[in-house]
Amino acid sequence: MPNPSASCVLLVDDEPAIRDVLSMELRNAGFEAQEARDGIDALVKLRNSHPHVIISDLQMPRMSGVEFITVVRRRFPQIPVIVFSGSTPHEFPPEFRPDGWFAKGSLKLPDLLHAVRTLAEKTPEHPNSRQVISTPVRTLRNGAAYIVLTCTDCLREFQLESSPEIKSIERTATCLHCEARIPYLAESSDPE
Repeated sequence: MPNPSASCVLLVDDEPAIRDVLSMELRNAGFEAQEARDGIDALVKLRNSHPHVIISDLQMPRMSGVEFITVVRRRFPQIPVIVFSGSTPHEFPPEFRPDGWFAKGSLKLPDLLHAVRTLAEKTPEHPNSRQVISTPVRTLRNGAAYIVLTCTDCLREFQLESSPEIKSIERTATCLHCEARIPYLAESSDPE
């Protein structure tokens, strides 16, 4: 049972053994640990609650750690991110720069736990405030057979078939990448 006063850490890694070991160590250190198998799975978990700290691998299927952390930096800038990876990028783009970095091969667990504790203390008291997007995405159909939407969760684009007979209607689409429900308003640019 989770400790309601414990800081929550979201651990994002595609290797189950790594997730299991780190989750156990985080729990033993007094943290609540949540696990995600890749960036998409982590974004789905972020729909329901926001952790105090995220620990993410870089090399993962479906959504890499670099892409995931870039999305987190844009959508949830208050959540600190620690990279925990066997790969080392030569440069970190400004929107991706992590708050900490630890190599899997030379992990010193006390150092990682200290970094998590320090970052969790700096995180706002209520990191679980949800980001709500209540306005539908607006898109134009220029007579094309499809429209392009950008998901408000994973920030990836995807295409939908367009119905030329409908001039303007509010609808909901499901993101092809992360299955988020995206409200949109398709408006025709064709003169009537």
